[in-house]
Amino acid sequence: MSLGGYDVPAGATVAPCVYLIHRSRDIYPQPERFLPERFLDRPPGTYTWIPFGGGVRRCLAASFALLEMKRVLQTVLREVELRPAQRRSERVARSSIAFVPDRRALAVLTRRAPGAGARGGLLDTARAASGLPVG
Repeated sequence: MSLGGYDVPAGATVAPCVYLIHRSRDIYPQPERFLPERFLDRPPGTYTWIPFGGGVRRCLAASFALLEMKRVLQTVLREVELRPAQRRSERVARSSIAFVPDRRALAVLTRRAPGAGARGGLLDTARAASGLPVG
């Protein structure tokens, strides 16, 4: 079989490399930066953002996991301001089959004053990404 100009021998396994797809400059400008707002104007592509696998082997709990992440983020960001504990960027480390922050993504949380929501910041970004109303 020929795939993308390469001859693939019979019996060979072909699988996407999630790490490389998510860091492709052709798909994501500045792929090394955490920019969740990149998905506000256009949702991520089916075959270009695959944190839960893809095709027939997609994680059964992917939709539930995303729903729970949105709820947790919304709740946390409503109550606290979140900033990195250190100025330098985290390196990526491998943990089993996933990639994780090298220094455990340490953060400083500061409780917000009652009624002082995060307007125009990360909370609004999280709300917009989750389909919740902003403002």
